[in-house]
Order: sequence, then structure tokens, then C-alpha cells
Amino acid sequence: MNPRLFLLHGTDEFALSEFVDKLKAKVAKDPGTASLNIAVLDGRSVSLVDVQSASGAMPFLADMRLTIVEGWISRLMGKGEDEEVSESGKAALAALIAYLPDLPDTACLVLLERRDLPERGPLFKALAQIPWAKVHKLDVPQGDALVDWIRKRAKQLKGELTPAGARALAEAEHDPRALGNEIEKLLTYVAWHRPVDVDDVQALTRAGVEARVFDFVDHLGQRKVQPALRELHALLENEDAGYVLAMITRQYRLLIQTKELVEAHTPPNTIAQTLGLHPYPAGKLSQQTRNYSLPVLESLYRQLLECDIDVKTGRMDPVTALDVLVSTLAAA
Repeated sequence: MNPRLFLLHGTDEFALSEFVDKLKAKVAKDPGTASLNIAVLDGRSVSLVDVQSASGAMPFLADMRLTIVEGWISRLMGKGEDEEVSESGKAALAALIAYLPDLPDTACLVLLERRDLPERGPLFKALAQIPWAKVHKLDVPQGDALVDWIRKRAKQLKGELTPAGARALAEAEHDPRALGNEIEKLLTYVAWHRPVDVDDVQALTRAGVEARVFDFVDHLGQRKVQPALRELHALLENEDAGYVLAMITRQYRLLIQTKELVEAHTPPNTIAQTLGLHPYPAGKLSQQTRNYSLPVLESLYRQLLECDIDVKTGRMDPVTALDVLVSTLAAA
């Protein structure tokens, strides 16, 4: 029996949107009648009567009619997992649960939530008893799962990324929508003639810049001036000096924030969430903080800001300013 009732929830906005787009294409095969067979309702103000009316309407020159309701379940259940559900919310949720088994055969209903829902309570139990209902939790993959996602995405596009190339891309970007664009760009670059490798990723995406900035800061933390200068000039071959300085400044700002969190004994996952980073680069930042005390990091950050002022006011040539800065930072 084909599912025609879906509860979609999770943090992977890209996957959620793709899932809904596929349902739209399946239901509305004729673009000319698509608007007549698809209803999108705002869960912030929708009522059960609205959903019943949309789902109960007969499809026009099609087998099914699709109704998408976004944010309704969050409103009924309470926005936070620990938030108390109102009496009116409980009553509305109970009414919805009572209605769902009677969903017309010509209706496809999607309850869409762009966040994780606690998978317990009467709604999930009710859906488990309906043979044509499906619950899909779609979260942003992390770590090795993200690397696998990148390689599978490339195969869907009739291309290939090597494991190393996929990992390099995953380290620099973890938003699936942005990754989808980067994968297409990389496959176009190699013209689908060969697998995309690390060198391609570093040449075409910000992965190369971020990886070199990490290496640059590693060398500085270990007081290795010459390797740091090599990384700096490798960056300057393809990037504007102002951009390179901004990236280095950002790295040290993140190091200060990470150092404060590490000293507060913050768990690694919480550090990544607080910084808004993927766990992999957040872990590398935690490792880099071992090379510095917090006062030293704060002093270096002030020097970076002074260097930025020197460059922007024309007191010093950008490349020369960066060379001087490396020597100063490495000696700290």
C-alpha cells in the first residue's frame, strides 16, 4: 500500500524540501493542473477544518490531491520539547489524530516540521497504526555520514568524488544545500570524465582556503615561521590579501571562543553547536587551543586588528603587513 500520509521532521532543510518536491512532481504530473491539486497551508494559523476542506476536495484531472501543512504540529505540541502543551493544543491534536484514519483515498497529506520532534506521544503512536502513514526524520548528516552523503549525491548526478575529496569538502561545508551546489560545480569542472579529488576541491571551493588557514595557524602555534610563511604565500597566490587577513582574524576569534569553552569543560558537541560549526573543524580548533594560553590569544587578536587598520589606512602594503604579522605571531 502506497503511503499517502507523511510526517516529515528534522533539521535537514534541503532533504525535507527535496522530499516535498518529489511528492509534488508525483501528484501533479501535468504542470497545467499543479496549482489545482496542491494546497500549501500555514501551520501557524491553520485549523483542522482547513485541512479537512483541502484534503477532501476532489483532484482535478489527477489521481491524488496534495495538502502540505508546515509548522502545525509544532504549534499543537509546543515549540520546545520540554514546553507544556496547552489544553487547546491537546484538544486540536486529539481531533487531528481522530481524523487521520478517515483521510480520503484521493488525498495525500504532508505534515512538515523543520525541526526535530520528540518521537513519543499520541500522534506518533497513531501514525504507527495507520498502514499508509510514514514518519521520516531527516537530519543533517555529520562526520563519516556526511562524507557518504556527498559521495552518494555525486553518484545521483552521474559523477564521483574520491573518499579524500569528499572528506575535504565535508570539512569545509556541512550545509546540504550549499554542498549540493559545490558538488555540481566540481563535477562540471572535471566534466564528469574522472572522479573529483582533493586538489579539485581545494582549487574550486573554500575548502582549500580553510584547510590552508588551519595549517597556517597550526604552524604559528608551533612557532614554525618558515612553514607558516609558505602557507601564507600559497594562500596569497589565489586569494586577495584582505580576504586572507579576514580569514586569519576569524580563525583567531574562533580560537578565543573555543579556548574559553574548553577551559569551562564544555562537551565537544556543545562547543560545535555554540560556535555554529561542524564537529570536525570544532575538534581541530580545540586541538589548536593547546598551543596558546587565553591571554596570548587575546593579545594576538588585538595585533590582528591593528594589522587590519594598517592595511586599510594605507600605512602598510597588505602582503608586507602579513609577512610582518607572521613573525610577530610566531614569536608570541
